Amino acid sequence: MLVLQTLRWLLWAMEIVIALPVGYLCILSISATLAARKRNKESISFSPALRHANFAILIPAHNEIAVLGKLLESLAALDYPKDHYAVYVVADNCTDTTAELARSTGWVNVNERFDREKRGKGFALNWLLQKLEEERLAYDAYIVLDADSVVTPTFLQVMNKGLAKGAQALQAHNNVLNVTDSPSTALRWLALTLINHVRPLGRNGLKCSSTLTGNGMCLSRSLLMRYPWQAFSLAEDYQYYLTLVRHGEKVLYLPEAIVRSEMPSTFAQMRTQDIRWESLDGSQPAWKTAWHLLRAGVKNRDFARIEAIAELLTPPLSYLAGLCLLTLLGSLLLWSIPNLLMSLVIIGGLFCYFSTAIFLLRPPRAVYMALLHAPGFVLWKLWVILMLRRSKKHTAEWIRTIRTTPIK
Repeated sequence: MLVLQTLRWLLWAMEIVIALPVGYLCILSISATLAARKRNKESISFSPALRHANFAILIPAHNEIAVLGKLLESLAALDYPKDHYAVYVVADNCTDTTAELARSTGWVNVNERFDREKRGKGFALNWLLQKLEEERLAYDAYIVLDADSVVTPTFLQVMNKGLAKGAQALQAHNNVLNVTDSPSTALRWLALTLINHVRPLGRNGLKCSSTLTGNGMCLSRSLLMRYPWQAFSLAEDYQYYLTLVRHGEKVLYLPEAIVRSEMPSTFAQMRTQDIRWESLDGSQPAWKTAWHLLRAGVKNRDFARIEAIAELLTPPLSYLAGLCLLTLLGSLLLWSIPNLLMSLVIIGGLFCYFSTAIFLLRPPRAVYMALLHAPGFVLWKLWVILMLRRSKKHTAEWIRTIRTTPIK
């Protein structure tokens, strides 16, 4: 009996630990739903009297000949004065004709960079930003886009409106372009909607800071002057976001500014992209970052910095789903009704968070059909995360996602 009681207490402890992040995600889900309703009631209009900011659109590209053309087409179709934005492509260590494709447009500024030691998006951005400063090409704000993306025509209009409200760092709605290509791309849509839409929209509602996703982020020049770009890890966007939030800055999420990217539809493509996405900056453990945020938040009475700790320490959805199933199984094996009820409540909370993405954006039928493949997708994500925890060799260098065909 003592052993059985001990196991039940351990199960209680495990359930409480899981309930904390799931409860946080439920709060974000509720906040996102309320924020979405509020935005739906407000008309999205662009005043002609609003000053047009000057934007520099930065595109780091490494052997992106297959996909870059579609992005440049969407940028040429932007509903924004042509003399108020410029596009800069940095062909970073390219061995294909990415630079030639960009030059052939006649209006894209192309820079080629070759550095076998400092490779990757973070280094390419730092190099390009320094080059623009050296050439005294000053803009009001800088937008970073991935080469495999397309943007909506009103993208810059929305960003301009955000800057006019006083925001210094902004993040667009970053989601999937090829949703219906395969079950994996449909599940990517669901995962990215949760991370890149539900959570930042909920944090908007709480008056906190969104994260930066790297693709579709906008940074004002004054912000970059105060906090120069020094993020060089594989998760350079998240690294820079933590720099900003530690100093009391907030990232404003703009759901109406939409950028969509091609997602991998084959196993080989998924492998390289997932390893890069799940890689963390190893320069400082998460608990140390959380401690710095806590001290700064308490000292400055800043709820946004304290809330950022919850976002930082929330495990991946695959972890939470796996742990929920373990607690449910443990409750059944021990036949502990209180533990069983607690497990069901936690699973219900996770389902609430999961359902918010579907409720807010009404996905295509392919997403519902892809849910049949969700268990395999969760197992795959768990394997990637565990592999990265065991070996640092996968996080040392940026690996380009394999492309098979151009974006259609």
